[in-house]
Amino acid sequence: MSTTLDAQRQPPARVIVALGQRFKATRIALQITQKDVAEKTGVSMSTIRRFENGASFNLTLAHFIAMLQAIGFADNLDDTIPEILQDPNALFRAQNKQRKRASHGKRGNG
Repeated sequence: MSTTLDAQRQPPARVIVALGQRFKATRIALQITQKDVAEKTGVSMSTIRRFENGASFNLTLAHFIAMLQAIGFADNLDDTIPEILQDPNALFRAQNKQRKRASHGKRGNG
């Protein structure tokens, strides 16, 4: 079952439910128990269960990252907010320093 999350257009609650379902499916496919995740992360089994079942919408980011680490998927976070290769302020300054076309005043008839 390959479905696109389309997180840009969905309400946050729906995105969280989808992430919980994906987390659960991945955890099960990797044969990792909720107890294993709880022991590795310090997140309670009831919190993990509620997240996987779509009943928890206030999972902390720290817990979510720890849970991803527990199943080996934290490296994928790099794609979430990619590193900006150039400082935005430097880029803005460079764009403003670009040479503009020279404007010629009215030429006299002389």
